[in-house]
Parts: sequence; C-alpha cells; structure tokens
Amino acid sequence: MFKMNGNPPKRILIVNQNWMGDVLFSTPALRAVRKKFPESFIACLVPPRCEAVLRNNPHLNEVMLADDRAPFLSLWATARIVGAIRKRHFDKAIFFHRSKTKVLWTLLAGVPERTGYAGSALRSRWLTRAVARPEKPPHKVDYFLNLIGRDGIAPDGRTLDFYPDPAAEARLRMLLKEEGVDPDSPYAVLHAGGNWELKRWPVASFVRWIGLFLKEFPWPVILCGTSAEEKISNAIRSPFPPGRVVSLSGKTSVDTLALLLKNARVVLSNDSGPIHLAASQNARIVGLFGPTDPALTGPVTSAPAVILRKDVGCELPCTFRACDHRVCMDWITPEEVFERTKELLK
Repeated sequence: MFKMNGNPPKRILIVNQNWMGDVLFSTPALRAVRKKFPESFIACLVPPRCEAVLRNNPHLNEVMLADDRAPFLSLWATARIVGAIRKRHFDKAIFFHRSKTKVLWTLLAGVPERTGYAGSALRSRWLTRAVARPEKPPHKVDYFLNLIGRDGIAPDGRTLDFYPDPAAEARLRMLLKEEGVDPDSPYAVLHAGGNWELKRWPVASFVRWIGLFLKEFPWPVILCGTSAEEKISNAIRSPFPPGRVVSLSGKTSVDTLALLLKNARVVLSNDSGPIHLAASQNARIVGLFGPTDPALTGPVTSAPAVILRKDVGCELPCTFRACDHRVCMDWITPEEVFERTKELLK
C-alpha cells in the first residue's frame, strides 16, 4: 500500500511516458492518485515535448522536465535531474515509464519507495515494489490504472484530461481568421501525420477523402500537425482551391490545437497524439489504424467515434518501422472512410 511508516506519502513523483498520446492515457491515473491523496504534493516528470499536455492539469502541483535523450549524452544532465529530484524530498515515486535509468535517478536521489512494473533484473531490483505486468496487455489507460490499483488506489473513471489555457480560445479565433476561416462556422479537421511512416494513411487517400467530403459538405477542411508535418499537409492541400482546405500545421500550440479539435464537426486522424487530444475534448472522431492495435491504444472517449482497421493477418501491434507492403493502411479506402464519416455526422 501507499504508506510511509503507516502514513500516506506527502510528496509523490510520477515518472511519466514520452509521447503525447501516452501521457494523455495516464491522466485518469493521475486524477485517481490526486483523489486518493488530496493533500499530497504531486509532481510529474516528462520530457519537454510533453510539458504542455500537463501544464494546466489541476491534479498536479508541478511538472518536472527531463530530456529523455540527455542522460545518455551527459553525466552533467543526469546529475542535474537527480539533484532536482533530491531537492524536492519525495517519499514515493511511481513509474509509468518502463525505463530502468529513470528508476536509477530516484534511487540515487534517495526516494525511499519506488513502485513500477517489473522489467529487467536491474529495474526490478531497483524498485521497492515491482508489480507483475498483466498477462494479457490491456488498453494503455487500464495499464496505468492497474499499476496504481495494486497500491490500493481506486480508479476515478477512464476519461482523459486536458485543460487548455483559457487564453487559447482568443488565439485560435485569431489564427482561423488569419487563414480566412470563420471560427463560428462548421469545419472538419484532418491530421495526416504520425510518429512513424507506417502509421500514416497515404497522402493520395487523404486527398481522395477530401474530394468526396467537399462535394457533399460546404465546410472547410483544416489540416493540423507539427512543423515537421508541414510537407505532408502541403501535399494534401495543394490540389484544392484556396480556402476550401487550410493548413495550420506548425502554427498551433497544444492548447489551440485542443480547442480546434473540440470545435470541429469531425476529426479524421491516424493513430497519433492529436486523435487522443481530440478524445480528451469529446470531439467526434474517425480513426485510422494499421500497425497499432486500437484495443491497446485506441481513443478513449464518450463522444461518437469510428475506428477503421483492416485485418491483414499481421500480428498486432506491429513493431516494424519499415514494410514493403503497407497493406494494413493501404487497404483502408477513402470511399469507406467517407461513408463512415457521413454516418457519424448524421
């Protein structure tokens, strides 16, 4: 149980995951920890790219940052984060991350209780409570809830939490107006990126879907993504007249993106961070899955959602970063995606 000398922990560090979607999946567990320990100081450690996901989360007292690559580049970087952890005098650490290095940080920092899933021999030895992994992998949300449940913390629902900056609404409205989009009129949002190529539906398929959509709906289609995904967005946008398809890739913060997704009539997305951000805002979602398994990493939402995936006989989730066939995504046709989109919008 979560106790120090018979008392609840006063200062808890949660070592979180490295990607937007995974951090969003952890938010039901963060909420449950706060509900169990309303008076405790709770901090969450993430890489800088995930800081905005938790910046306004009311269940946390602090978001700590550690570059997940830096410890392998510099002993100084390791010493800095160990010192930062030691300075805060945590009496409990919970590891949503599977890294043994991050367990070592807390060991060196003198955190007396360290709970996480068992892993390598070293990781398990460095944990004071090594929890056996579930025999059958659950959805990632339940994976985190199971871990804290083994320490006596009851779940507080599965809803994902994201709290946009209150000033983001005005920034989004200004951004849309600059692109010629009426922020009070309907629009659809499309995210064509993904953190590796095999998760991405082909550009030609997105173009065909937009063509079908624009013939039936008068709304603009807004492309979103990171600055690294601008090339993909521009390739999708280029066949269409100005104003019908607009790219905001590289122009939104996480806060403005969340509100863009929240206000959309429908969000079409590959399995990537924005689909889970959309889920946290109860947007209507059409999700495209190929090498990943929606049973493990699908959007968690109470809003209407459609998931499309083809069973091509491959083991899921697929861990390949390259594939000569790509049939898991290529066999999803624009026509069937559009038909499912129309059903969702009825």
